[in-house]
Amino acid sequence: MATETEVIRYRSFGDLILGFLLAIVILAGCAELPVPIRAPYGAAPPSYSAPWRPPPAVAANLAQARAAPTVTVSIDPSAVYGLADLIDFAHRSNPETRRLWEEARAAAAQVGRAEATYYPTLFFMASGGASREVHEATAPVGTFTSEGPGITPQLQLNWILLDFGRRGSSVERSAQNLFKANFAFNRKLQEIAFAVSRNYFNVEASRARVTAARATLQSAIAVDEAVGARLQEGLATRPDFLLARQERARAAFEVEDALGAVDDTRAALADSLGIPPTALMRVVDLSTLPLPIGLADSVEKIIDRALARRPDLASRLAGLRAREAEERGATAEFWPRFHFSGSIGQEMQRYRAGPPFGRFTKNDTAYQAFINFEWKLFDGFERNNALREATALREASKAEVSALELKAIREVWKAYSDVKTALRKHEYALALLAASQEAYDSTLESYRSAGLSTVIDLLAAQRDLARARTTDIQSRAELLTTAAALTFAFYGVLARVNHATNRNDYSV
Repeated sequence: MATETEVIRYRSFGDLILGFLLAIVILAGCAELPVPIRAPYGAAPPSYSAPWRPPPAVAANLAQARAAPTVTVSIDPSAVYGLADLIDFAHRSNPETRRLWEEARAAAAQVGRAEATYYPTLFFMASGGASREVHEATAPVGTFTSEGPGITPQLQLNWILLDFGRRGSSVERSAQNLFKANFAFNRKLQEIAFAVSRNYFNVEASRARVTAARATLQSAIAVDEAVGARLQEGLATRPDFLLARQERARAAFEVEDALGAVDDTRAALADSLGIPPTALMRVVDLSTLPLPIGLADSVEKIIDRALARRPDLASRLAGLRAREAEERGATAEFWPRFHFSGSIGQEMQRYRAGPPFGRFTKNDTAYQAFINFEWKLFDGFERNNALREATALREASKAEVSALELKAIREVWKAYSDVKTALRKHEYALALLAASQEAYDSTLESYRSAGLSTVIDLLAAQRDLARARTTDIQSRAELLTTAAALTFAFYGVLARVNHATNRNDYSV
């Protein structure tokens, strides 16, 4: 028979178990849910015509997220950044590079997850509690009751032995997705480099337009003063003076318009750099950059090299390989599986049975080991349709690769043609600027001294000179931008574009 002390011990252990379960229930009931379970519409907008107001907790989270520090790269106020410096700065500060980098790291972790299926899995499980049972026994025992605490710890091992290519296809798919993410990261770096180059050229071109507009304003002031002087001498008319004053006002307006364009281009450059427009950076003057003067390779060679090395094509090809692995995985689903499962555990229990038996202790070891065979015979043709889906997706991915190859050829062809056109346009723009400057100087001198030129001639020469300056600036920026576009279409190959200053290869 159990003593009174043993009865108290059993009851206290049972009370402990019941208290633990009660605490879990209370904690589950106190969980904070984002939506009221009995009135979920209260978390939605109040009506279709009124804006939704976030609750204080959501607003506080948004404010905390905005206040969280971000990865920033310091700007040296004393440094003068060249194009290569700006590209390096953008690669380190632009959030898009960090996003693609983290996605590539996630893809690498996904490969590790897929490879983990080749290893066994080991579980530890335990259950504990108190039980009370009423037993009906034969005479002379009759009815008796058993009650008491117990615990059952257990180790369980599962291991896939053979799955006919399921795990292999999963690993191959995740590996190809990793290559796809890595090549996409390289592509993003090149996209940012091209965006920085294009915006940098636009900034410098807009600054050059300001310089040209100010030079045009000085020319307009000179014309206005010359016409005013002749008006005082009685050699010009009032309408001539008003026309000159009109051109002066127009030139002043164009200066302000050019200054506004500088702010716009600076904002675009800051966006590609990954910094706010308020951040100030000193950059190298565009006039110091060497200009391409020719193309050393034929367009056919450039196209062949681009198709072999472009990261976006490589990324799309990796996606195609991943689709092929998915198709192999869908085929493997028609085959059986072999896996091992085993466990070992201990069943420990103390209970009392009575009357009239008293207290007992149970401590048994249990183990089991099985080789399991599993073969799905029929599933409503789900596997057949899954294979059809995988095959169709593989063919669609193959078509995407072909379409991207055609797009790459078109981009290289256009960029190559644009560079050749920009080279000729810049050559003619230089000749136009020289001729317009000479014509303006000659017309102004003729108007001032001999009066052989009219105000109309002088104003026309001034406008032609202003257009020539703008054309020269645009042609220079266009030449640099098209060279960068050819670089972007080339993707990491050396596009030997000879420069006017040092004849070195143009690195792309």
